[in-house]
Amino acid sequence: MTGAHDQRPHSEAGTPPRIRVRPSLFLLGALGGFLALASAAVFECASGRFGLLHAVLAAVVCMTCLGLATLRWTRRQPAAIGLHADGLTLWDRAGVAHYRSIIGCAQWSGRLLALTLSSGKGRPQTLLIAADSIDPDTFRQLAVRARRAASAYL
Repeated sequence: MTGAHDQRPHSEAGTPPRIRVRPSLFLLGALGGFLALASAAVFECASGRFGLLHAVLAAVVCMTCLGLATLRWTRRQPAAIGLHADGLTLWDRAGVAHYRSIIGCAQWSGRLLALTLSSGKGRPQTLLIAADSIDPDTFRQLAVRARRAASAYL
């Protein structure tokens, strides 16, 4: 599976079964906490120097910019994944499949996988898979396959 399989339509034979990826409450909570903390830090820094009104304005601008970046990130997340021995098929919201090979993996406890994926062209991308976004059995399978595939690149 190389460049010819990079953007396969979802109905093509030979693609793995789709595993739906739900929005992770764990990651959304972490992003919300980061938004609040960053906005509070901007407010605190600006209030002593520029006054209360400007500090509130700076905090609102910070929260808006980070909120839009968060929204953009959540929309770019795959709607479904398919497991391969050395990679993943990612389906976007339009139903287009993209094959990516796993070139790196980090696992934090049993809660989060950070996968470094490569399409063979361009720079690698990082995909975060939280345990609450897929079923536990699939998460375990993905963790094992990711460690095996990533060790081939070490």
